[in-house]
Amino acid sequence: MRVHVSVCNSVLGCLVKNGKFDSSFKLYDEMIREGLSPDPFTYSTLLSGCMKLKQGYTKAMGLINEMKSRGLQMDSVIYGTLLAICASHNYCEEAEVYFQKMKDEGHSPNLFHYSSLLNAYSENADYGKAEMLMKDLRNSGLTPNKVMLTTLLKVYSKGGIFEKAKELLTELEASGFAQDEMPYCILIDGLVKGGKIQGAKMLFNEMKDKGVKSDGYAFSIMISALHRGGHHQESKQLAKEFEDQNASYDLVMLNASLRTYCSTNDMESVMRMLKKMDELNISPDNITFNTLIRYFCNAKVYHLAYKTIEDMHAKGHQLNEELCCYVMVQLGKAGFPSEAFSVYNMLRYSKRTVRKSLHEKALGILVSAELLKDAYIVVKDNAEMISPSSLERFARSFMVSGNINLINDVMKALNRSGWRISQDIFGRAIQRYIRKPDKKHLLLCLLDWMTGQGYSVDSSSRNLLLRNAQLFGPKQLVAEILSKQQTASRSRTIGQRHNN
Repeated sequence: MRVHVSVCNSVLGCLVKNGKFDSSFKLYDEMIREGLSPDPFTYSTLLSGCMKLKQGYTKAMGLINEMKSRGLQMDSVIYGTLLAICASHNYCEEAEVYFQKMKDEGHSPNLFHYSSLLNAYSENADYGKAEMLMKDLRNSGLTPNKVMLTTLLKVYSKGGIFEKAKELLTELEASGFAQDEMPYCILIDGLVKGGKIQGAKMLFNEMKDKGVKSDGYAFSIMISALHRGGHHQESKQLAKEFEDQNASYDLVMLNASLRTYCSTNDMESVMRMLKKMDELNISPDNITFNTLIRYFCNAKVYHLAYKTIEDMHAKGHQLNEELCCYVMVQLGKAGFPSEAFSVYNMLRYSKRTVRKSLHEKALGILVSAELLKDAYIVVKDNAEMISPSSLERFARSFMVSGNINLINDVMKALNRSGWRISQDIFGRAIQRYIRKPDKKHLLLCLLDWMTGQGYSVDSSSRNLLLRNAQLFGPKQLVAEILSKQQTASRSRTIGQRHNN
């Protein structure tokens, strides 16, 4: 490889063909380091890979500049690839500039060049420029092929020029270029997006009457359009028609059928679509999962919705926060708080920022279900995003029945959030400790911590502690701690008055 540029070019071609774009550019860098001089074929190969890169246009410009710096000239192949890159990244004006520059340099455009520029026009539905380009093509002695006429059909359809689109479809039929469903799909899709569902239905029925074989694309467009338009029974009937006539499905068609069966509450057909998905080894996507979750929610089978969310998360799909939050709340109401907490955690750790209200809703579910250890986890990490009233409710519940060994940790977490702990909460904690003299060290630690944080007990708790002081070691120990609290409290009061 280090000896011949032609060998490197062959390897580059294999890498680009197999989608190994990063590896192809690494090999190019290695060529430069080894002292090999890339030729036009090297750059043409690398440029063809730029069509599928997210920042492909920027990468292509870097390669063109490097090529020019080496004294290499642009040829018609490189211009063609550059036009295709512009079209695939919606750089229409730049495509026009390169097309004209190519002609100015004496390169005669072929059908591929015209097709690439026409593709650029199709992105913005610029039918005026598209028609001028087709006129220029015919004047140059070239005859448009099926690809170009189909692209022009897309331009008309996206631009809402439906009469011209229908005329062009007739031309395609006469030329034998409409033997598959794609030209019909382009126009049907344009009519649907233009709000002309009846026109789309008529064209779809014409297509079927002419015996044009559908692989499901036309059916999926119409099923989805009827579903969105509220024609659920028509949509379902069309889904069943396709199902009766076809054994093969792709994910798009499966999702379209699944949506319409869900909207008509046809559980049997829903299950049949899921079985078909398994049989054909088709992996569900976000649309599949969210369709099922909504369906199970509407059917009020929230446990199935939860299982679907769990499966969706396990397969690495991005969860719909609003939908999952609804499921979480319904699981809580239906008596499945652990599952609700699981949904909360899936959202929380899904590598994105969730809305603040999610934490408070999860906390409410857990406190109501007395899952206070889990509730503490929510509070510990998100207390500043939870309302004072919800924190108060949690704190009261925890002091009464939460894990006694975590009471002091809960106090510290609440204090760190900036929430001022009420004397009622401290009172509940003290009553809890007094009932468990074996936890005396935790009570003494709490009282010491309160002093350091500027808290003091109220008279009721103070009297309770003094009456039970003997349970916690030397009687004067508790008295001394309470005395320190009172002294610190007086000092703060005096300081506040002085400042005022």
